[in-house]
Amino acid sequence: MTILTAHSTPGQTASPSLDNLLSHAVELEKGRDFAGAEKTYRQALLASPDDPEILKRLGIVCQEQGEYDQSIAAFQEILKRAPVYPEVNLLAGISYYALNQFDQAAESMKKELAADPKDRQARYYLALALHASNRNLEAIQQLEGLLTDHPGDIPALYQLALFYKDGAQEASQQVAKLAPDSEWYLALRAEAFADNGHLDEAIQQYKSVLSKNPSFPGMHFELGQVYWKKKDAENAQAELKLALQEDPNQPLANFYLADILTTQKDYQQAIPHLEITIAAYPKMTKAYFLLGKCHAGTGDVQQALRVFQQASELDPKYQEVHYQLYRLYARLNNKEESQRHLE
Repeated sequence: MTILTAHSTPGQTASPSLDNLLSHAVELEKGRDFAGAEKTYRQALLASPDDPEILKRLGIVCQEQGEYDQSIAAFQEILKRAPVYPEVNLLAGISYYALNQFDQAAESMKKELAADPKDRQARYYLALALHASNRNLEAIQQLEGLLTDHPGDIPALYQLALFYKDGAQEASQQVAKLAPDSEWYLALRAEAFADNGHLDEAIQQYKSVLSKNPSFPGMHFELGQVYWKKKDAENAQAELKLALQEDPNQPLANFYLADILTTQKDYQQAIPHLEITIAAYPKMTKAYFLLGKCHAGTGDVQQALRVFQQASELDPKYQEVHYQLYRLYARLNNKEESQRHLE
């Protein structure tokens, strides 16, 4: 288990012999001889039994050895006299979490955050403890708060993805329990089939939803999306057109339909659909690529160049974009630019 490193040095007012013990203990820690460090810190406590930093280091080396009860005992000795001593509630919470005492872990993390609301590790462990206590919504809120301050925190993003997945499963189970024969449960089953790549089963479930409730929202889009994944252009196109009757600005319905129209070389019809998609997703490189192909297909070379350049700026390694730029510049007899995009 990775533990926070203490920021202060134990026994700053210690006698020379105590200083020697503490220096030796620190060296043992650095060498990962935690048993030796524990023994030395306990010797130091005989000389200075109330030193919070020695107790803190003792708790940490016990924690490193998996001696969580002993680490908690050391941390609690500090907290009796200083309830918000820096990092100690966090460290105690980590030990409680390791012992599967999730409620105590959460309370310890809350105390640490009361003293330091920006403590990153305390918020992370609070989320873990809440999730382990089946308080998933609260856990998600903690991670979302952490990511507001630290959007690049990969472990937090990973845990959040897992918590969302668990939350979806819990909600699905509740729907199955409350309304097992409803169109809502059929729609959830269809989504699960689609997510797992069982496209034929998903189609059947989506059709069952529509047979129960023809106006169920979003079903024509979902069907169109599944048919698009199956490369069934005819059925995909029919469902996507119905989806756009429900919501003309649905960006992915516009994109999927435009993709089909582009393949069919119906470039003029595809262009407005791609413009709607790009307005919603201005960094969707594939939409720019298709739009460039459409402009090139209608003979608007300058507009095609402009759009392909936007796609290239979004993704400089998009080889198909460079190939299209190579061809367009060749048509314009611009050999230098044409060759640059071939390299």
